[in-house]
Amino acid sequence: MHCLKDKEGVQEMRLKHSLAALLFLTLAGCAETPNECVVHTLGTLPVLNDHGSPIVEVTLNDKKAAMIVDTGADFSSVSESLTKQYDMTRLSAYVPVNGVGGLVDASVYKVDKLGLGTGTTQDIALVGLPRTHGQINGIPIVGLFGGDFLTSYDVVFDLPAHKIDLYQLHGCPSPTPMWDGPVSKLRSSREGKTHIGLKLVLNNYKIDAILDSGSSATVVLPRQAHHAGVSEEQLANDISTKSRGIDLHSLSGHLHRFERLQIGDEVFPNPLLDVSPLKTDGDALLGADFLRHNRVWISNRNDMIYIQRLSPPPMQDPTFEHGLRKRQLTQPDMQKQPTP
Repeated sequence: MHCLKDKEGVQEMRLKHSLAALLFLTLAGCAETPNECVVHTLGTLPVLNDHGSPIVEVTLNDKKAAMIVDTGADFSSVSESLTKQYDMTRLSAYVPVNGVGGLVDASVYKVDKLGLGTGTTQDIALVGLPRTHGQINGIPIVGLFGGDFLTSYDVVFDLPAHKIDLYQLHGCPSPTPMWDGPVSKLRSSREGKTHIGLKLVLNNYKIDAILDSGSSATVVLPRQAHHAGVSEEQLANDISTKSRGIDLHSLSGHLHRFERLQIGDEVFPNPLLDVSPLKTDGDALLGADFLRHNRVWISNRNDMIYIQRLSPPPMQDPTFEHGLRKRQLTQPDMQKQPTP
């Protein structure tokens, strides 16, 4: 038995370590009793786009906006060009932010009121960055929800159903109480303050990776590709790609079809992956292409990832078959032309 609590339970969000937003839940009704599974929720967040990194609708100072849900970002952020439009206040603080091109110094802005799901909150700090993200359905994509916010919750990606849920669980015997059916699992680790570290197997070679919903496609480093048996000559004959990070730094890469990629107990044969020299401290990025075709439950409480595969063998799995289209469109272009 579980009890789901949403709208009435969300009271306020406050600043943590000057930047990170943490929701404090004060719950009414449906009192918790011994052996009862209680699920606190912000409500379902509808995902507005069909491809690439997930985008959800929010309000900033009572104005409609959209934000990318980015598990690979250290901080939640806003495009500096939109701060005046949304009546944000610039603070005196600066913070270093790490992107695929390296470190950049960023200003900090305060939002007086933010609405997300069924909750509202006050006095939120967002890091200002130069990158812009276009619009979706006529709504400006103002920035990113990063790990400073997301690590306070179990984050459940059900992108095939166009939704994301943020949960806090209490007294639940199952780690995935809202799911039915078979579930596989994978141990994760906290890399730095917010990154979700994983161990993957590429062509029988173990690689370190970060689960990064802000990356439209899965990316492996050239060094990892070489250890997995792929030569420079092979990469030179592959299709070229371009990508950009939060600092607008452009990186060149190649799309390569590997023999297999293993994520926990799940094996994906012949995946098409981007090979690019990201500045990520040696980690690959397990990106939104993985999330788009599977249900994924991130348990930040237990450092576990739970997976419900929607196209299990022997079915043909589309998970890593859309990388070519996604990487030909850079992330900003993809977001300027989303599929409603």
